[in-house]
Amino acid sequence: MVGPQWAKRLLLSGRPIDGRTAERVGLVMQAVPAAELDTEAHRIAADIALVPHDLLAQNKSICNKAIELMGRTLLQELARESDAIVHQSPQAREFAAIARKDGLKAALAWQNRAGERF
Repeated sequence: MVGPQWAKRLLLSGRPIDGRTAERVGLVMQAVPAAELDTEAHRIAADIALVPHDLLAQNKSICNKAIELMGRTLLQELARESDAIVHQSPQAREFAAIARKDGLKAALAWQNRAGERF
């Protein structure tokens, strides 16, 4: 969704991004302040509700087929395999053990300290 540069930056750095940045790079369609979220979601839903059901279904189908032609299923399978492998690494196991024992904040602190050693 974000292109190779941002995908690598997000995956390799592990740094979080805010909603506006996510919008700018294409990870999300729109970022809105929390106070406006319900209003904006209802506005979009109302717009969609005006489109005839059969046209919505056809448009969704063609978009999904186009995405499939770009290799979505293969990419999802590769991501699942990678995720399974990575979660078996010594670092991932240690992170999970610390999180179970001492909580997520402790595991994140350990991860930050560990990152300084590598």
